[in-house]
Amino acid sequence: MLRVAFKVAYIGTKFHGSQYQPELRTVEGEIRKAFEKAGIECGKIMFAGRTDSGVHAIGNVFATDLEEFSEKVVKILNSNLPEDVSVWGYKIVDENFKPRKAKWRKYCYVIVDEGYNLEEMKRAAKHFIGKHDFRFFVKGRGSCVREVYESDVERRGNLIYFSIKANAFAWNMVRRMASSLMVAGKEGVEEFLKILNGERIVSAAPPEGLVLVDVHYGFEFEKEEFGLLKLRNQIKKLLFSHGQLFGAFNVFNETFNFF
Repeated sequence: MLRVAFKVAYIGTKFHGSQYQPELRTVEGEIRKAFEKAGIECGKIMFAGRTDSGVHAIGNVFATDLEEFSEKVVKILNSNLPEDVSVWGYKIVDENFKPRKAKWRKYCYVIVDEGYNLEEMKRAAKHFIGKHDFRFFVKGRGSCVREVYESDVERRGNLIYFSIKANAFAWNMVRRMASSLMVAGKEGVEEFLKILNGERIVSAAPPEGLVLVDVHYGFEFEKEEFGLLKLRNQIKKLLFSHGQLFGAFNVFNETFNFF
């Protein structure tokens, strides 16, 4: 048996998360069905990280065991996957490879700019860098020590992008971090520090703005062109339709100067 790791991208809007759930549409469920439709027997499907309902991914990773493998398997798999899931990379790995044991993960959270003070948000984001106990950003857990390597925000037009890279993340951690940065942008870093120290609690920001950008192991994945083309076509289609919708709603905003 060969253990093969795959890079997978998906639009999370119509999924009940990545992890398999009977009777619900999930990313893992669609991948299982794709293998079955293709007549390819696979072992247990193991993901690098679970994503919640509505969360998207560019470079999540799953691994499974196969009797044999060639790049053709990836193309066949993509042919049997729905348009909102694309497998675009692959790597034959060691038989003991575990996707969850990554060197780092990177997320991006997209915030609609409602007049936030970007400099205050940038100042706040830098407080995440380093090795810290993030227990106040995780619901119902004790100690949650993680090491953050990068944390920053930038404004592009009417959107603010919060990017963060760390050795690992806990459930809802990035979405709570995003909420805390919104507080910094509205009320200042002093209020943000109250959240950081557990004096104030914030809820997780909505899942639709979260993207799992990449999971890294110290090696590069081979790219599969059919999967990349499929992903490109889906993103182009969504950018066109949602871009029109965003523009239409912006006319309302410009007319009434809502924010």
